[in-house]
Amino acid sequence: MTSPPDLSNSSQRLASLTASCLTRLARIAAGDAGVNVATWDVEPVHGGFGSAVGGTSLYRFKIQTTAGNACSLILKILYERKGEDARSPYFWKREYEIYRSGLLADLPANSFSTPRIFDLQDFGDSCWIWMGDIENDKGEWTLADFGDIAKRLGRFNGAWLTAKPLPDFNWLTTNWHSAIVPALAPTFHDLDRLLECPLARAALPLEAKDEIAEIWHDRLLFQEALAALPRAFCHTDAFQRNILRRNDDVALLDWALASIGGIGEELVCLVAVSLYYEGFSAKYADELDKAVFAAYIEGLRQAGWTGDAKLARIGYTCGMVLRGLAGVKQDLELLNDPGKHESLIRTHRTTSLQEIARLFADVRRFRLLKMAREARRLLSA
Repeated sequence: MTSPPDLSNSSQRLASLTASCLTRLARIAAGDAGVNVATWDVEPVHGGFGSAVGGTSLYRFKIQTTAGNACSLILKILYERKGEDARSPYFWKREYEIYRSGLLADLPANSFSTPRIFDLQDFGDSCWIWMGDIENDKGEWTLADFGDIAKRLGRFNGAWLTAKPLPDFNWLTTNWHSAIVPALAPTFHDLDRLLECPLARAALPLEAKDEIAEIWHDRLLFQEALAALPRAFCHTDAFQRNILRRNDDVALLDWALASIGGIGEELVCLVAVSLYYEGFSAKYADELDKAVFAAYIEGLRQAGWTGDAKLARIGYTCGMVLRGLAGVKQDLELLNDPGKHESLIRTHRTTSLQEIARLFADVRRFRLLKMAREARRLLSA
């Protein structure tokens, strides 16, 4: 059992930052020992979903130097959750450790870059990551953009499948999508109670309630399939809001969910989360699925992996199923909590909670039901 983070000490540290502290960081960022900070403004950054698991704050520091120049730094604060195991899927300190380890210093060619890290501070109750501020110059994504990212993910995973030794740190989890399953048990135990809410009933395809219950009952089938696949180092949280493009550079942010996963598991977030937040239709979901998977296999081949593409499809579909089960918990809890409704409306850019519930149901038909049927066929062949 973990306890919620204590933010008070970090708030005091933020308030006590001085020009001298920021000058040291600005000099590192600029590569100029002559830089001196005159003034700065701090603003919270609302991006990504780290706060959804109770763990992060992001701030942008807009700095003016005594010479009249401007620069910008990002501070990411990770808050301790006492009692949390280092191998848990959401370990609070993982992103700090991954930057500190140097694991990301030499990423595979033609895959991704990472933010420049200027300083790492461990205060015990929190860790601070000072990094460069990357301005995203990419607008709306097309299917070709999703394909490009999937191909990069294939090259990224493929390097560990073919050449690089797998990292062995005690703060990395294994098969992230399997690791999140135990925490879902209370939701499925209380499913009938949760469905007393009309919005929740709209979000779960009631004609498929028995099929969803059967998928939950057979969850071990999908978990064991993932555990048997070829292994790769995975980011596990690669979707549009964690990927920034600047010219030809593609930066991959937020490594908090990094894990050792089965081949194909890396693709799950790119498709599953994008359908929630970038718009859904059955036709678009099918097109996205096909484009992303084909590009991922191409990336794996470019990295030198010559195995059976069916293995990657098993990893992808089984991962989608387990993440889809987690989606049942997430969606029903959000819709059952009136305190979360304003945030839902803001995130999905609509004033209709019924419309949001219908979106959740449509996504569930694809990423849980359809994927489970395909995974069963692949595993029985």
